[in-house]
Amino acid sequence: MENLSYTTNQDIIALLCQRLKEYRLAARISQREMAEKSGVSLTTISHLEQGMSRNITLNNFISLLRVLGLEQRLSDLLPELPVPPMALKQMNKYIPKRVRRSSHDTES
Repeated sequence: MENLSYTTNQDIIALLCQRLKEYRLAARISQREMAEKSGVSLTTISHLEQGMSRNITLNNFISLLRVLGLEQRLSDLLPELPVPPMALKQMNKYIPKRVRRSSHDTES
């Protein structure tokens, strides 16, 4: 993967839109077909791919991923935590929230 720095949210959105277009073309799906299958308007898809609009809802993004068969790849973006949340909560009970120092702790 490229080692580029995407400094703004808009940079990341532009990259995602570019990649969506690349996947759509690789799947040999027209913008019109993508719009019909996803429920996202043709205008929205066209504007995203042309960089004219960088405002996409998460719902629309997921709909487009589904058409391309990529919704399962979301786990690559946000993998499961190595420790289940409930176990993490139990562990956090034993981690102090703050450290209190007594006067004899600071004397050396």
